Amino acid sequence: MDIKIKGGQRLSGTVIPSGSKNSAVAIIPATIMFEVPVTLNNVPDITDVNKLVDILKKLGGKILWNKEKREMVIDNTSLSFEKVSKEDWSAMRGTSLLWGPMLARFGKVEFGGLPGGCTLGFRTLAPHYKAFQDLGVAVEEDSKGIVMNASKAKAGSIWLREMSPTATENAIMFALTLDGNTQIHGAASEPQVQDLCLFLNQAGAGISGVGSSIINVEGGKNFRKVSYTLFSDHYEIATFLAMGAITGGKVEVLNSQPELFKHINYIFSRFGVEIKYEGNTAIVEAGQKIRIVPEEETRNFLSVKAQPWPSLPVDLLPMFVPISLKAESGVTLFHNWMYDAGLFWTSELTKLGANVIMCDPHRIITVAGGNLRGSVLEAPYIIRAVVAMVMAAMIAEGESVILNADALYRGHPHFSENLQKLGAKIEEVK
Repeated sequence: MDIKIKGGQRLSGTVIPSGSKNSAVAIIPATIMFEVPVTLNNVPDITDVNKLVDILKKLGGKILWNKEKREMVIDNTSLSFEKVSKEDWSAMRGTSLLWGPMLARFGKVEFGGLPGGCTLGFRTLAPHYKAFQDLGVAVEEDSKGIVMNASKAKAGSIWLREMSPTATENAIMFALTLDGNTQIHGAASEPQVQDLCLFLNQAGAGISGVGSSIINVEGGKNFRKVSYTLFSDHYEIATFLAMGAITGGKVEVLNSQPELFKHINYIFSRFGVEIKYEGNTAIVEAGQKIRIVPEEETRNFLSVKAQPWPSLPVDLLPMFVPISLKAESGVTLFHNWMYDAGLFWTSELTKLGANVIMCDPHRIITVAGGNLRGSVLEAPYIIRAVVAMVMAAMIAEGESVILNADALYRGHPHFSENLQKLGAKIEEVK
């Protein structure tokens, strides 16, 4: 799918965000541990969720998904993993989140392929392996896939190698099935981790320390039937706010959970953008002048660095790149410490006339003040990078085309449709 965008736009209006993609790809696998039906609300209709649903059906799960109501009923009473293919395991990065619950359900599992995903560069699976091994799981990986055996597993302490949300989620889900207390040190505290914990606790789990770096899991409890509503997607909320800010329009985003946006709003403020709230509605007012505001008077540039939650999520870093280019003047240093190919896509922005300097695989410098002109861009398979390209195209003169923009629908259902409701001149070409 390609996308055509006309520049010089001003978006305005009210929009409802979808359910959290990252919550969905953790909570749906968690239902494997349940032997009673589970109802999930606010489920986003995105590529990754559809792939997970296909895998669960092959496992024997019965799933009723009302996409219009965003409601999904999952019954995993009878499961077997014999019909799942190597291609299924390799379909996306999120299949790694099947490891914990499947190991919990079956005790020993053989995964015929390694998780795939977006083109962000090397992304180690070692934190997942180490977490399982800390609890006594035998893990073997070779060219044919992965074998995990939990026959000698028991509750204990886990020291994560890094604050990985997915490794934290896998550790929590598996630990819930082990009798006794497991303590996870260095746990990630991102909203999707909190969402998973709240879901599991509502179903009868005993998880404490939610939202902190030390999580306690009391295992051996039975899960009960539950109906749970997923968080709104904080990435999509921030996307809509950024779209309004960069085009100079007024955009209101409902169901915005302002308690999750303290630091994200701070980063907006470093570009002269104020985000207001009326209850749970986030508002970016029209006509805010984007400017680069260094954090210290002695510096003549702004540094934007992604860090573990509650700091700026690495997946939101790309959206501030086009915002930095919108300012009349100033220099911004962007640092993506996590992914060794996370900023390579920014070279495409130079086709629009953007002044972007690649310092090394993890850092770029943008210089504001240039006029952007429409062009043809090649999208990477990175959700927020494609979003950033759309934002840049919206402030460029003339028309731009973004080729192979399918990654958008891994994280944003009805992306173009939602922007059209805000007045965007955007068209999908399939």
